[in-house]
Amino acid sequence: MDENNVNSRSLGDIYRMIYQYKECSRQEIANQLGISLPTVTQNLNKLRSLGYIYNAGNFQSTGGRKPTILRCVPDARCAMGIDITRNHLSIVLIDLDLNIIAGKRIRVPYEETTEYFNTISRETEEMIRNNVPDRSRLLGAGLSMPVIIGSDQKSVTYATVINASPNIYEKLASYIDVPILMFNDSNSAGLAESWRAHYTQPMVYLSLSSSVGGANMNNQNIYTGDNWRGCEFGHMTIVPHGKRCYCGRYGCLDAYCSSNVLSDFTGGDLKRFFTELETNKGLQNVFNQYMDHLAIAVNNLRMCYDCNIVLGGYVGAYMAEYIDTFRKKAVDLNPFEQDGSFIRVCHYRTEASAVGAAIHYINQFIQDF
Repeated sequence: MDENNVNSRSLGDIYRMIYQYKECSRQEIANQLGISLPTVTQNLNKLRSLGYIYNAGNFQSTGGRKPTILRCVPDARCAMGIDITRNHLSIVLIDLDLNIIAGKRIRVPYEETTEYFNTISRETEEMIRNNVPDRSRLLGAGLSMPVIIGSDQKSVTYATVINASPNIYEKLASYIDVPILMFNDSNSAGLAESWRAHYTQPMVYLSLSSSVGGANMNNQNIYTGDNWRGCEFGHMTIVPHGKRCYCGRYGCLDAYCSSNVLSDFTGGDLKRFFTELETNKGLQNVFNQYMDHLAIAVNNLRMCYDCNIVLGGYVGAYMAEYIDTFRKKAVDLNPFEQDGSFIRVCHYRTEASAVGAAIHYINQFIQDF
């Protein structure tokens, strides 16, 4: 076998191992990948010279010379995430370690006008100019939107939360001077949570924002379904013939557990809702009813998927203080268990969808290395 081909393949395997384990030694790489130490050394030298890894000190000695700690260079590459909502635009830059290098959130209503697209162009270019000295290190930009995306990740098959036209990809691509792909916002947030918490087992992410959605993650991969409509949890019927949902049907989870159900009581300000919740009896009744409906949904998801369920989105960011109360409501509906620890609160309290959209390019870079 051609030694150059072996080394080329080994280069990617070694880099992916260091990335996955965060830090490791030369001997660990040789043992894990079944590669000779000279080949490992040759490839490590190449990775260092290319600026992809660095020596980060030494491990504790177990006898003899202390092994060198090898780590990936976080800023060797970066990716952008753009989260487009009905009333806001969020932009983030993340490095290979998923650190947010820069981020900005501005209030701007969604509308397909030259002014709106110019705003996106101006804000993205400013962020790149201020934070990415070498533009070749920018892998691309993922666009997160509250719409259902086609399998080509360039077409919109369903859009009600925002009035996105079928050719929105072409419009946006002409204003954003980096490669772009589109993602469903809830799927993106679930991907970000899965990577941030290092989930390797199945996990369901329930996004509780101005619309309700979700993601089913398995070993950090998104289940999209046959028609890329998987995990549209917001349109599960939890109250037959109940409240009207924005989709036109009745009794959907979205009508009972979107963030608007709470923020509408405080002039659209969700933070104010939770600030006043402790002393306002009326808001406490509203929130208690909200959690009752949410418990039905979470129990249904537990019955369907039998895995951890993460509460995310705008409301999920506030749930840590109330998680014990909520877990009890959910397990009271559960015929099999009394331990609600499978219900978790999200790690990313803000910008999860933008980060998740950017992660696609990080993952692609690592896998294609």
